[in-house]
Amino acid sequence: MIDAFDIILIILLVAAIGLFGGLIYIIYLPFRRRLIKSGKLTDKLNRKINRSFIIFLCALGIIIFYFRDYGRTPSKNRLEKISNINLPNDFKVLKDEYQDMMQDYCILYDIQIGKNSGAELTRNIKKSKFYNPNSINNGVWIKKDLMVVDSVKAVWAKSTKGYYFNRQDGLTNYKIELDTVTYILKYTECSD
Repeated sequence: MIDAFDIILIILLVAAIGLFGGLIYIIYLPFRRRLIKSGKLTDKLNRKINRSFIIFLCALGIIIFYFRDYGRTPSKNRLEKISNINLPNDFKVLKDEYQDMMQDYCILYDIQIGKNSGAELTRNIKKSKFYNPNSINNGVWIKKDLMVVDSVKAVWAKSTKGYYFNRQDGLTNYKIELDTVTYILKYTECSD
């Protein structure tokens, strides 16, 4: 499905390829004149070259659009890597937003876990290298709650609603809340 961002991207892509193609064609014009004067370039061959060039530019635009990458890893992959858990296959994405604020950003990713997969996710959290069975999140973290693994400080802990994850790498904060009654998981990644 094409959304407003894709339409803007297509317009910018057409403009950029048009400018690139126009620049290349302007560079080609003096060579074309010399070839026509010398008799090495006929009108028929010139039309074939022009058609081929236009087809090449269109194909280039389609390839760039088709293989575009917005430059960020999908939220699901980020969540799994940061928190050292695997999400079950049975979930529905409620929100997947990327909010860009100049050099700062926030990723908000909310999912609804299927009821049958809730127990699987809980087991995955307890298997995480960051899980601290002795910690209960009451809104305030103390240094002893955090697990230090490979020089990374993070923690999965029980909370009043279910489970809570916290990690900070430099200026980037990662938080995950899992409500074990509704099985809604909320992932937040913000860079300050």
